[in-house]
Amino acid sequence: QWGDEGKGKAIDQLAPNSTWAVRFQGGNNAGHTIVLGDTTLKLHQIPSGVTSMDCNLVLGDGMVIDPWVLEEELERWFSLTKERPEGKRLFISERASVILPFHRLYDSADKIVGTTGRGIGPAYRDRIERVGIRFCDITGIIPDDEKLSAIAIRMNKQLDSVGVSEKIDPESLKSDLQWILDRYPDTIRPTGLMVDFALQNGEQILLEGAQGAMLDIDQGTYPFVTSSVTSRANATHGAGIHPGHVEQCFGITKAYTTRVGNGPFPSELSLDGGPGQHMAQVGHEYGTTTGRPRRTGWLDMVALRDAHRF
Repeated sequence: QWGDEGKGKAIDQLAPNSTWAVRFQGGNNAGHTIVLGDTTLKLHQIPSGVTSMDCNLVLGDGMVIDPWVLEEELERWFSLTKERPEGKRLFISERASVILPFHRLYDSADKIVGTTGRGIGPAYRDRIERVGIRFCDITGIIPDDEKLSAIAIRMNKQLDSVGVSEKIDPESLKSDLQWILDRYPDTIRPTGLMVDFALQNGEQILLEGAQGAMLDIDQGTYPFVTSSVTSRANATHGAGIHPGHVEQCFGITKAYTTRVGNGPFPSELSLDGGPGQHMAQVGHEYGTTTGRPRRTGWLDMVALRDAHRF
């Protein structure tokens, strides 16, 4: 399916039996809703296992992370629980990629695929082109004015190419990178090694994906897909551990199908009355991240069979 099947709820039920919950791909284009008492909390990057207070949380190697959105999520979590998990039980992989203001600007200029506009695609593109900034790269870039200037020039050329007039200044880039180091001083860690050590000690690890199987960059409804591998095949790779550690794999589906954004949807129903509108209203089908109404349709067993296969 194309996401919004209730993965977060399932993870919330599994997390109490795990000592680590690891997000292995995606970024803040995903969304999950957490209910604590009478309060509803919408999160995008913090793993769903956050509600299990004895569970360590990892934003893994395969993620692209917006540190400013993460700050907003952490503040909302603190206002609700008075807990500051960063550096204590929440850790960012040093190998994860940083989403910068440039990525959001670039993404906002291209709405053809129906993306969330959060900079996910451009950040993954930079990673593939080997020009992106990982969290472990920041300390080497900040004192290097020549490198900062070269990065800003490259970014501005790309913004020009899509008609964005706003520019990236080397000093503002330096300031942004310094803010990241100052805000997350004890949080950026070699998380793959940490999780591997936990496995060697017999601890149970929960690997948490984002987006549905049919949004997978390789197996999904290309080109209307996300920019990462969402399937089981990427779970251990994006977490930084050996694939032989996987003992169980859970796939989540629901009784009908929904989709946010553009792309093929063979079993789609109209939202103007009838069963399609009923599904949307009763199921409260609005995207956690975008707020956009979800397209609704009958359960597609062919797509579900393919999703199960990979």
